[in-house]
Order: sequence, then C-alpha cells, then structure tokens
Amino acid sequence: MNELLIMNIFQVIDSYQYEMESRYQEKSMLTNLFTEHKFIGWLGLFIVFFSIFAIFVFQFLEWESNDNNKS
Repeated sequence: MNELLIMNIFQVIDSYQYEMESRYQEKSMLTNLFTEHKFIGWLGLFIVFFSIFAIFVFQFLEWESNDNNKS
C-alpha cells in the first residue's frame, strides 16, 4: 500500500514536470541570434573575438616598442 502511494506521488510529480518542460521557451536574444539569424550571430561572435585579439596584439607591440626605446 505504501509503495503504491509513493509511486502515485512520483507519477504526479513526473507528469507535472513534463508539462512544465514542454511549455518552457527560451526568450534570450542571444540564443535567437544563433538559431534564427545564424549569419549575424556568428559574424558578431567573430567580430568580438578578433577585436579582443587585435587589442592584445597591438598592446603587445606597444609594450615591445617601449622596451626597445628604453634600451
């Protein structure tokens, strides 16, 4: 009897969780960039990546230039 009650409780919880998961939709604009507007999303990601990379490269070149001028 006790096992039957526990199984029924788990079935109710499981069905409720299933209903909640099926109704959930992601509302993130960032996620939409990669699902609906793939080109714009990937282009933006590459622009950010290469911008950060360029900042590091030019900063490193500036440091090297300052070190060579001091020597």
